[in-house]
Amino acid sequence: MRKNIWVLILSRLLFLQIIHYGVQELEQRKDVVVPEKAEQAAFPPEKASSTDLRSETISAADVAVPLEELTFTINPSTEYYQINPDYVGWLSVNGTVVDYPVVRGQDNETYLTQNFYQEPDIFGAIFMDYRNIGMGVDRHTIIYGHYTQNGQMFGELDKFLNEDFLQENLEFIFGDAYAERRYRIFSVHVAPADTLFLDIDFEGNEYTEFLTMLKDFSVFPSEVELTEENHILTLMTCNDSAENGRLFIHAVEVTE
Repeated sequence: MRKNIWVLILSRLLFLQIIHYGVQELEQRKDVVVPEKAEQAAFPPEKASSTDLRSETISAADVAVPLEELTFTINPSTEYYQINPDYVGWLSVNGTVVDYPVVRGQDNETYLTQNFYQEPDIFGAIFMDYRNIGMGVDRHTIIYGHYTQNGQMFGELDKFLNEDFLQENLEFIFGDAYAERRYRIFSVHVAPADTLFLDIDFEGNEYTEFLTMLKDFSVFPSEVELTEENHILTLMTCNDSAENGRLFIHAVEVTE
């Protein structure tokens, strides 16, 4: 009798374990919940330079056609702001599934478990460091995303640990309501979770030293030249090749 009871208990435990792993697998396979990407950018590429937006003001005299002949076009980003006012831009990374809206919360925890629609979600959302301003203003912009076994969110960024793939996909796009910015990767590395690579405030020569350190940590050499005038963007996700590991991809904004 006692043996039958133990068999029953073990059977139920096994059943519960099967359900548990089944739910995990289902969660890993579900689609990422994001809005569709707008087909047109807010500005034509030749007008989308972040350098222009930071340093120049366009006056009526610069407009090639009479003002009365201009037509009003709704900025594609308006739709995303209406869904979630935390929206700060759209990230697209060649060779991967990364083609997602980016948000910024009041901390770096909220969007770990909340999607773009601000609903509970194990995938969370792709989000910018809450310390960043956005709009291309920051010297160092940081964007986070979950690693997933089936490649959703930032799950395919580990492809950049392959040098051939990296060389074929050196550039990616991060656009906001004001400009579409292009970035070129200059450093890829895996390291334990550490704030060493996540500084955003620099004084004196600290920024130049920071850029040199990022290049030195890269698993692949880079011919990209960096100066204190450059703005960089870091993509970060988990990586299990190191204890409590993180994958860091550092890229510099291309302005020419």
